[in-house]
Amino acid sequence: MSFSWQGDSGAWYEFDVARAKRAWEPVGGVYIFVKPGDLPTLEAGGPAPLYISSTSSFLDALSRNDMWGAAQQLGAAEIHLMVIEDDARRMQVETDLIKAHMPILNRQTLRRVA
Repeated sequence: MSFSWQGDSGAWYEFDVARAKRAWEPVGGVYIFVKPGDLPTLEAGGPAPLYISSTSSFLDALSRNDMWGAAQQLGAAEIHLMVIEDDARRMQVETDLIKAHMPILNRQTLRRVA
């Protein structure tokens, strides 16, 4: 199963959807902790991204991610994954998606220092 997210730039990105913990691969990419929408109608606004990040290894990032517990408390039940090997491209996609969606668990890291 896959799901597409639109970035602030207007670009669309297709992610694979993982609904349970699994054996993560040691490949890089962008991941999103997602609260699913109300199926089948999605009338509650559809899926909501709660946290967006990138990593050089899903194995390292997702096997012990501190933000997963907080995301689960907010209703996260899915992890959306997009494999991107290139470091610069990963950062560009992560930034584009965070700007577009401003996930609640990313907001504290985006605050400006006065």
